[in-house]
Amino acid sequence: MAKAKTGDRYVCDECGMVVSVEEPCTCDACGIVCCDLPMVKAPGAARKAKKKAAPAKAKKAKAARR
Repeated sequence: MAKAKTGDRYVCDECGMVVSVEEPCTCDACGIVCCDLPMVKAPGAARKAKKKAAPAKAKKAKAARR
């Protein structure tokens, strides 16, 4: 498995649990496991995570100006 990067999402094919990476991995190879099986990277996960984070940042900035 490749290095896990901030914003990556992994899904368990067995139970459907989703894991979002908040801190980048510094290991050579990162193995995220659930139900005794390696989790698979969700397609387009980093892009979706960035999209979701952008509106939240804008709201915080707006609230700070008040």
